[in-house]
Amino acid sequence: MGSRGLAPRARAASLVRRRSAQGVERAAGARVGRRVVLAAERGGRIVIGPAAAVGDRCELRAAPGAVIVVDGALGERCRLVARASITVEAGARLGPECVLIDADPVFDDPERAVREQGMRVAPVHIAAGALLGPRVAVLRGVTVGAGSTVLAHSVCSRDVPAGAEVSGTPAHSRAS
Repeated sequence: MGSRGLAPRARAASLVRRRSAQGVERAAGARVGRRVVLAAERGGRIVIGPAAAVGDRCELRAAPGAVIVVDGALGERCRLVARASITVEAGARLGPECVLIDADPVFDDPERAVREQGMRVAPVHIAAGALLGPRVAVLRGVTVGAGSTVLAHSVCSRDVPAGAEVSGTPAHSRAS
């Protein structure tokens, strides 16, 4: 019986599994929630480590040649989009609806369309013990240091030192 004979929920699950099987490695002990999209394009890789906990409805997308390594905890509805590399180390925790993206469009020439100008890519790294609050965005080339805290609704466009507490748009150190 083909996928047309399945109930709508089962048909959707079978499509996600088929699409995401290539380029995805999941270690024993990793916890992956419901309705998680793991989409690795041909040549891309997604590695879910043994200490990883991926919340419901998360979306991880790896472009060709890109690598996403998750060994920490992702809250519900987090989105990781990689064109180079994104790493979430063991012990790092991301709150719900966090976004990690390692690419920005180039728009240097006003005479050409943005889509024709390419992308700037740089790896994103979330170190062990880092804590990101709900709806935090981490942009291209940022490293969030070990044991640091990024408060809710912040946008990290620069590196966050180890042990620091930052907030705001753009994220900056909090005054004590």
